[in-house]
Amino acid sequence: MTGAELPPSIPHHSRDSRDDVEPAEHALPASLAPWVAALTLWPTFDEGAYRLVARGYGDGREPGWTFLSSLLVHSGIAAPAPDPETYAFREAWLPALDALVDEIGGVAVVKERVLDAWLAQPSQDELAPVARWAGELARWDVYEQIWLFLGEQTTGVSEETLRAIRDLPLEARHARPILTWASGAAASLLNELPHENTNAVLQRLLLDSAMLHANWSVRADSDEAVSAGTFRMIGERRLPSTHAGQSLDAAWRTKLEVDAFIDARSRAGSGPGRTPQAIFRAFSARLALFRFDPLSAINEARWASILADWEPVAAVARGVEALALSVSTDEGTTRSLDPPPDAIGGSLGVLGLRGMGEIYEILADGNEAVRRLDRAALEWCLEIVSPTDAALAGIWAMRVALAGWRDVLWGDVNAGLATLSGDVARLSMLGREHEEPFGATLLDRTRVMLLTKAGAFGAAAQLAERLPDRSRLLASARVHLWAGQYPQAIRIADAAPYQPGLEMAERYRLTLIRSAAALLGGSADAHLRADAVRELKRILSSGSVLHVGLLPRVARDALIELCEPEFDADDPDLAQLRVRLSALNDAAGEGVRPLHLTERETVLLPLLATEESVPEIARRLQVSVNTVRKQVVTLREKFQAESRAELVRKARMYGAIP
Repeated sequence: MTGAELPPSIPHHSRDSRDDVEPAEHALPASLAPWVAALTLWPTFDEGAYRLVARGYGDGREPGWTFLSSLLVHSGIAAPAPDPETYAFREAWLPALDALVDEIGGVAVVKERVLDAWLAQPSQDELAPVARWAGELARWDVYEQIWLFLGEQTTGVSEETLRAIRDLPLEARHARPILTWASGAAASLLNELPHENTNAVLQRLLLDSAMLHANWSVRADSDEAVSAGTFRMIGERRLPSTHAGQSLDAAWRTKLEVDAFIDARSRAGSGPGRTPQAIFRAFSARLALFRFDPLSAINEARWASILADWEPVAAVARGVEALALSVSTDEGTTRSLDPPPDAIGGSLGVLGLRGMGEIYEILADGNEAVRRLDRAALEWCLEIVSPTDAALAGIWAMRVALAGWRDVLWGDVNAGLATLSGDVARLSMLGREHEEPFGATLLDRTRVMLLTKAGAFGAAAQLAERLPDRSRLLASARVHLWAGQYPQAIRIADAAPYQPGLEMAERYRLTLIRSAAALLGGSADAHLRADAVRELKRILSSGSVLHVGLLPRVARDALIELCEPEFDADDPDLAQLRVRLSALNDAAGEGVRPLHLTERETVLLPLLATEESVPEIARRLQVSVNTVRKQVVTLREKFQAESRAELVRKARMYGAIP
């Protein structure tokens, strides 16, 4: 049949007379009747509706849209609607067409067949009626496929569809757990109060985790069970707890239980499909990262990438892997720091899984920028990712720590301390990351360096002792180096070979600090000088120059002066290092000056903090009163203190008085 032909059973009418056409019995041939009848589901129909119906009722020989629309208009069955390329059935024909619908099973059956056709070949055409009918028929599998098909890119999706996803009943979210996330994201998109967007997602996640997904392990369907277990695991990390780390531990226990469930079902031949497993692995990778186990996070993320057949999940896996790689080594990575042309993609932004993955990748770029002392790249990352965005992605501690490093390197350290404390107090309402191993370590590392550069060496040293073993030695040695306590810094660095589990990168950094302390203390021998040259060359080759930037200016100047003869005069890496170091906030001597205390001064300072008089202290030390007074004058000059009380206060901050 060609577009120019008309079936003989449908009489041809002129344009002038078709308004008076009465429905004729057998006016439609049996081959076309189901398609035309199914189109009555739409108030007005267009080519998209026809193609969807044809997929449900066609047999590969259906007529083209141009022919069918012309046939219906010329036969008087339909007329053009106000919208371009859209048509509506004439009132006189509706009873006959409704009867045809009844003949092919009724409205519900027709809708079911159309929904099945959409599932077989999803498209954004006719998305609104598909969502509407899926709700009418409780076809939650269709809603799940809508969300998967959109890939969370909701540009062009009608408010009607978003409202339908937002208002999904408990039954839907229980049967298809991924609709928990979809419902919360749609609620955020429709929220008229932007500051409530985060709460809209978190509330849905927390409530569903507690109410709908706690029984995940008893579900018969493996896909549903794994999906429900995954969202139970995600929600548990956010649930209130009575002590630090309790929620994260509960989530990790659920992760291990889902692991065992997948293994058992797979052995029985009824394992879950790729998509639910990929989502589970991607979020398991996040949990491993929060536990500060970057190796497990990397392995889980790579597993998720292999399984992922849905781009948003692949984006989460890529992002978590990038951040885990970034924090797992001090040697830097090969990541490009060129800003992408667009900010966080899609209209969902961070509310969706794709946006979450992009948040993680951008924060990994920010961590790399800190390593390279690349202020412009770090500023870009912090501009793109707001603290609230990072909180919704479950990684606000990383964003707060990066902002703190910006203040350490280029800003005002006192203001940085205040900002960090304020951010933690505000964002802790959205998650307890500051109590988790990953978040606590990130924040404490940053605080230690802020306190160190602010001259609060005592507080910095105490906080450094709280860090995990793999971070504590480096942080402590650096505090003592800044304080001018060179023998203590050397002793800590010398302990590195005897510290189990210490990463090689940490040992290298401690070697650098030991060399710097020996140079400043006048005890550097040929061996230590060779170590310093070797370590600086290693740093320059990796591009990770942060640990040079974290040395006091006097120390890094001494190191570079020592190593310069070993480099070519026009070495580009050394030239770039000089440029980066010159931009730091203490490059002009504005930072804290290290104070070198003699052994006698370290003994005297704690006694000055008591109520004993100078004569009493002199008798205790078995020296003359004049000797003590001269030492006090020298100490006041070193600490720039006007009185004994001010000297004691500054010495306590400095860490010279316990």
